[in-house]
Amino acid sequence: MEKIGVVIKSPSIHYYIFRPFRGVELDVGAFVIAEVDGVRVISRVTAIRHKNVATDPRLIAQFDDETTVREIKETLGIEEVLYYTEAKAVVLGARRGRRVYKPQKPVKPLTYVYSATARELEEFFAPADDGVYISIGRIKGTSIPAYIDAEKLVTQHCAILASTGAGKSWLAGVIVERLSLLDIPIVIIDPHGEYSAMSIPATEEGNAVAEKTRIYVVGKVDVSPVDEAFKKKYGKPRSYVRVGINPRSIPLRTLEKILDMLYTLSDAQKRILEEGWQWATSYGERQPLTTVEELVNEVLEGGKHAAPPGYAGEMAMRGLEGRLKSLFYTSPVFITKYGDAFQGEPIKLLDPEAYLTPAIHIFDISGLDGLDQQIFVAVLLDQLYRTAARRKNLATFIVIEEAHNFAPASTPAVSKSYIVKIAREGRKFGLGLCLITQRPSRLDPDVASQAMTQIFKRMINPHDLKYVSTVAEHLDDPRPLRALDETEAVITGISVPVPIVAVVDTRWTRHGGTAPSLKRK
Repeated sequence: MEKIGVVIKSPSIHYYIFRPFRGVELDVGAFVIAEVDGVRVISRVTAIRHKNVATDPRLIAQFDDETTVREIKETLGIEEVLYYTEAKAVVLGARRGRRVYKPQKPVKPLTYVYSATARELEEFFAPADDGVYISIGRIKGTSIPAYIDAEKLVTQHCAILASTGAGKSWLAGVIVERLSLLDIPIVIIDPHGEYSAMSIPATEEGNAVAEKTRIYVVGKVDVSPVDEAFKKKYGKPRSYVRVGINPRSIPLRTLEKILDMLYTLSDAQKRILEEGWQWATSYGERQPLTTVEELVNEVLEGGKHAAPPGYAGEMAMRGLEGRLKSLFYTSPVFITKYGDAFQGEPIKLLDPEAYLTPAIHIFDISGLDGLDQQIFVAVLLDQLYRTAARRKNLATFIVIEEAHNFAPASTPAVSKSYIVKIAREGRKFGLGLCLITQRPSRLDPDVASQAMTQIFKRMINPHDLKYVSTVAEHLDDPRPLRALDETEAVITGISVPVPIVAVVDTRWTRHGGTAPSLKRK
């Protein structure tokens, strides 16, 4: 066992400071070992600081002429002693059988520090036998696979947090590809239309992933520019199914919130809507599709007894009628009649049972504006939750890109309550969330707190770094996140035994999130 240094300070059980011996080369991220009560404890070097005793004011006071400086440098021969290195090592833990535990005693000062061997690291990071694991890359500085407990990742929610351009969607794609081998349902909310590239294999392993990929374009929107760019880039047309929402399937409170946000509703109109909507949608879980005219007439007929008498009631009824028709006819997410189509493409009703089957179901909502995206996400999540609660389906992974737009911290969003509901209660029905955001400080804290696994990539914004320090109890210092490159990620939480820094693996399918690059003339 090679001794590489000695502990000089040990402020807590979580980390210690050691001085590497002269001639020892050490990098940030290196794994080292120190003993606690005879147990070899593995730690990771997180910082290296170069010290210079010559800056001590008592010594500087002697630098008053060249002769004195020469005596100190040459005669006393202490120049090398004045300059030395300190390293900070964060304690990861020790193995006890197949589990990792962290000693509850600090490493004592003057304890020798050793370099960790490849065998010790392999044993330390080896996954437990009683679980299902995926590997998303390798532990930084080693060739050891970076294993994640797939069941805990999926069923107990996760979050991918990073600055823009740090590789969030690349990492999400790697995770989805690896999880697809487990034959579970995966649902992806894609606000930018970039995940469609998963239908194009990039490696031999990608063929199986591409075959499982199902693409859905949402609503009556023109996606021809996206289709043209897709064909130009990948050499084949994008294949998808166009889907829409049956207006009857929208939850009452969501409908009320949307109408009030867009047009405002009087108290009378809210009473009419509440009574009439329950009347019009009282046919069971799967409501029949009718024309908008028929639906609105049923709402007014069912709610008319709640209207005020006389002219005021008549005005409230007509006002509500206009608001409902305006919403259902102008929002592109709704199907307004049997056989509805757009640009010759038939529009199919949402089918939550189909999306809870083993495949990668990608919903391209890039053609919708912010409110219509929220409406669609609200209805889709509501239907998935209701279906899962009834069927006890397979564990399902729901990926939501730009999650801060659908569950914002301080502004209203019609989709927020459904994300909160799945975050709180979805586990019992097998529904797990993966929340991806470039602005974690803008994500609703109630939702973020339910993510039991946090994956961080490069993060620069000081507000987001401060937020990270409050939500990631396993991350002792978020500042090193500034230095991560596009291939690296810090994984913490319940799905890994200790926080790990991983070098993310290559994609098996094509990545659609690359930004255009400047070309030299």
